[in-house]
Amino acid sequence: MIAIRLPALSWLAVLGSSLVCAMAFGVETPLRTALEVRSLSPEEAEKELPVALQGTVIFVDPRGSVLVQDKTAGTFFRGSDVMSLRVGDEVGVRGVTSPGMYLPGIQKATFEKLGHGEMPPAAPVSYADLLSGRYHYQRVAAEGIVQSVTASGDGDHTILHLAMDQDLLEVDVYAPPKERHLLVDSRVRIEGLAAGTINHRRQLLQPILWLQDWSWLKVLNAAPPVQDVPTISASKLLAFRVVGQNGHRVRVAGTVVAAFSDGTVFIRDEATALGLQLHPPMPLSAGTRIEAVGFPKIQRFGASLVNTRLIEQEPGPEPTAIEASLTDLLNGAHDNDLVAVTATLSGSFRAEEGQVLVLQEGGITFRVMAPLLEHEPPVGTRVRVTGICQVDSIKMTPSGIQSVPRTVSLRCRSADDVAVLNSPSWWTVRRLALVVGVLLFAMGLAGLWITVLRRQVRRQTTALRWRIEREAAHDERQRIAREFHDTLEQGLTGLLLRLEAVQAHGVNERGDHLLRASRGLVSQMQVETRSLVSELRVPSQENADLVAALQAIVDEHPLGCGPVLKLEARAPMPPLPSRTVHHLRMIAREGVTNALKHARAANIRLALGLEGSRLRMTIADDGQGFDSEALHGGQRGHFGCIGIEERCAKFGGIALWRSAPGQGTTLEIELTLETSAAAAHGHTAKHLLLHS
Repeated sequence: MIAIRLPALSWLAVLGSSLVCAMAFGVETPLRTALEVRSLSPEEAEKELPVALQGTVIFVDPRGSVLVQDKTAGTFFRGSDVMSLRVGDEVGVRGVTSPGMYLPGIQKATFEKLGHGEMPPAAPVSYADLLSGRYHYQRVAAEGIVQSVTASGDGDHTILHLAMDQDLLEVDVYAPPKERHLLVDSRVRIEGLAAGTINHRRQLLQPILWLQDWSWLKVLNAAPPVQDVPTISASKLLAFRVVGQNGHRVRVAGTVVAAFSDGTVFIRDEATALGLQLHPPMPLSAGTRIEAVGFPKIQRFGASLVNTRLIEQEPGPEPTAIEASLTDLLNGAHDNDLVAVTATLSGSFRAEEGQVLVLQEGGITFRVMAPLLEHEPPVGTRVRVTGICQVDSIKMTPSGIQSVPRTVSLRCRSADDVAVLNSPSWWTVRRLALVVGVLLFAMGLAGLWITVLRRQVRRQTTALRWRIEREAAHDERQRIAREFHDTLEQGLTGLLLRLEAVQAHGVNERGDHLLRASRGLVSQMQVETRSLVSELRVPSQENADLVAALQAIVDEHPLGCGPVLKLEARAPMPPLPSRTVHHLRMIAREGVTNALKHARAANIRLALGLEGSRLRMTIADDGQGFDSEALHGGQRGHFGCIGIEERCAKFGGIALWRSAPGQGTTLEIELTLETSAAAAHGHTAKHLLLHS
């Protein structure tokens, strides 16, 4: 052994460092193996280090990547014209490194086809090996039982699910489906490319095997015929057997208690319930008796069947739900079964799958997943919910051997499974406190307001009493004057006209003197009796006849004396309140009297008309007329117009005079009636009331 002095070692170290620096600043040495490429960190791969390696094509990805494997490992490259390569081609690849989504590869690649050879041997792997990522983008071999064969959405490749013990591996075959039902339940050996789905953190979420075609799959044990699949009860599913579980399909039979659109079906086999996942999904009705084959799998708390295929179905009566308490649900005996629970609603919210109801009973809280309800019950409502009981989480007993449910939930079949028994009282503690507070506040305001009102009432009582007494006396004086003018004075005027008529026929001197004295006496009585009052009223009956009242005025007019007085009623008049008829009669008498006294008319016409809900009374003469504006203001000793307006105000009527010297006078009274219709024996009767 040659001894090397310390100074010599120092020189060797300096020389080595110089060589390294020269390599760093000079031409870089390309990476020669796939292991060197995939050993780079993402940061190093981003530097686009040169690569020059040789390997065998093990997979051609239709999306533009080629997977190669040499004696060390596997990697991928992308470049132009890569789709011309075939599996088994020996190639020399040059390019630069790329970080890739999960492991580094080669980009900007050029390749040279060196020949065609055998594929590298496939490494036997377990599901855990694939999940670790150590064989990613390398040829591997896996064995298991095919549970399902499905065509992809585009139909270009096929998706298999391979059961490897308790794990389910997805296998993508880049070829159309083949022998779909014959492969199910077969034990196969698959040689393919290890791949998987990746997230944005460069983490492997799920391992997948890629197969270029069906030649990479070999059937070791063909699936037994469906008729040979053994039938097992739900209670015996995945229970202990001396020979253990073989992972193949089993046959079950039962009555459908619930079926959902996603293919989930629940059946009841005697006293045990079981969940099935149909593949593909198909509609089923509750009560249907079915037989199906599927693969057993533990889900949540109990066994179920996945990738289930329906064999037979026969309609039957709809099963009844088991009445259960929350304590019964927590013992696990009703898992996957149709149950009915009565509880109190403590809350609800909407989720992506529908509406979630939170129920509470006996200190136990559980959730109900239901479709969207048209009317959401308020909190505190007592409800009866029917649905499939499902264990959401489990816990261990103190012995550490047995598992029991920790929480359960119900899955309703439809909105009809939620029945409201009774709604909560509107009165809650919070609302009661709020109402009491509002009442106390209102009482305080009321007390303050009463105090203020009392002071104000004391101040205004004297003034109001004096004002009321004065207005009452004024109204009474106006009423007396109106009644006098329309009754007593009209009678005296009629008497005076009769005296004049007698005198006009001629009498002796003594009689003429007596008539002149009588006329003077009547005139004096007209003046004196204006200060006297006597209230004349129509008997207080509910309704009165206006036409009859006006006809009485016409009948009082003597025939052959003075102008001709006629009454025209153009439509049947409805019964009117007696007070209204009284006022209209007095207005008509006043109008006729004015025509007799002042108009010198030859004809006086009383007319009644009804237009819809409006009643119109007209008093017209062909006399000398007058200035309506001057007389309307009231002359000394003449208050006819004012009295007519006051009477109209009593029943809501309107008085209108139309007159001019030499053109006669027309007085129109118009009032609005309220109409009510009543039907009797097919006829309509109208009851018209005064509109106030």
